[in-house]
Amino acid sequence: MVEEKKEKKPKKQPAPKPAPAPVKDVAAKPAKKEKPAKAKGYPVRKPKRMLPAGRLYAKAIFVGFKRGLRNQHENTALLKVEGCRALEDARYYVGKRAAFVYKVQDVPNDRFERAKKQKKALKGKPGLKSKMRVIWGKVTRTHGNAGGLRAKFKRNLPPAAMGRRIRIMMYPSNI
Repeated sequence: MVEEKKEKKPKKQPAPKPAPAPVKDVAAKPAKKEKPAKAKGYPVRKPKRMLPAGRLYAKAIFVGFKRGLRNQHENTALLKVEGCRALEDARYYVGKRAAFVYKVQDVPNDRFERAKKQKKALKGKPGLKSKMRVIWGKVTRTHGNAGGLRAKFKRNLPPAAMGRRIRIMMYPSNI
């Protein structure tokens, strides 16, 4: 039989303790790092990272007009706000401005067509109309116990707007 030699592992020794920190001389001052000379004039600012603009309105759906069994009242629109499921939540929106934003198909404006062909900017040009239109209104009261709202618009909403998006602005606010 061959005898195997067993090697003994050396025991781990504790790490040496660090030497105490040298006492600093109070009179000796550390050398200052020299800063690069600044150009005279305005201080240089780092460009801020642009964040996307936040949405300042709540999303709602135009679900129909106020109505009874036989009569429909087109001057009052019924709205359903996303995430609003209770009467207490709906009370927050009373008094807020509502907007129905839509795009028209044809603009009866010859100047608009000429400007479009020439690819000129339309901003600030008198007499040129945009294709985007808005009907403004106001949330008047709640409707039911499930977070519905009633709103009156300056012009009655068209029936084609049913099921479409209404923006409820976060102003005027009394928070």
